[in-house]
Parts: sequence; structure tokens; C-alpha cells
Amino acid sequence: MARAIRSVLEVVGVAVLVLAAATAAPAAVPKSCPSASIVSAALGTKASAPRLAKNPYGITCTYGTNALAPKVEFQLDTAATFAAGEKAANAALHVTKIQHLGKAAWAPKTGGFLYVFTGSYSIKILAVLTSLPKLEALARKLL
Repeated sequence: MARAIRSVLEVVGVAVLVLAAATAAPAAVPKSCPSASIVSAALGTKASAPRLAKNPYGITCTYGTNALAPKVEFQLDTAATFAAGEKAANAALHVTKIQHLGKAAWAPKTGGFLYVFTGSYSIKILAVLTSLPKLEALARKLL
């Protein structure tokens, strides 16, 4: 009986160690916005000073007041939910995978926005009339 209890405790102990390793604190989502000069230089547009909005999962940085103002969001994410978002977007519009950018990245072929997964959080860049190469340039500066 004692041997059975010890075996169960050993298995539980291993499970706790594995669970603790799997749920180790992810890399922190940035707490501040990229500067307007970084956003302006990469996107080739004038960006206003960022307005920071915090939420329980990350931050949103908005660089202007009109509907077309660039926006950068940093949000906690997982590989599974990032892939599910890509799959759902691909069903509605044609997306392209971006190679060598974070752990995974995708965008619509027409540009306008870009999603990058870093391994523990995602970066969403929204700049409606901006080409994909400019969005990629900004994403590379944010990684």
C-alpha cells in the first residue's frame, strides 16, 4: 500500500513539474507604445504621439484620431489561437504567410494589416492604406 501511494505521489509530482514548466510566465507584453517616430519612419506616414489603452491582455497604441490612423496592438496569445485566427481570416479573404518574421506571421495579400506571433504574445499592426512591405518593416522594428 505504501509503495502504491509513493508511486502515485511520484507521478503527481512529475505532473506538477511538467505543468509548472508549461505554465511558466510568458514573455511580458510591452507596457508602452512604440514612438511615433518609429511608426512614421517604417510606414512612411506622419504618426501622432501614441494614445495608450490598456486591457487585461495587453495594450493598444493609436497614432492619430481619425479612422485611418495607424494602430499597433500587443496582446497575450498562444500558437493555437494565433493559428485559429489565421485560419478564420483565410476563410474570409486571401492571406499570405510572412516568412522569417517572429514565430509566425500573416497578412492579407492587399496589405492594410499584419499579425505577428512572438511565441507568447501577438502584434497586430493596422494601417489601412499601407503596403505589406511597410507593415513588415514596422513589425521587424517591434520584435
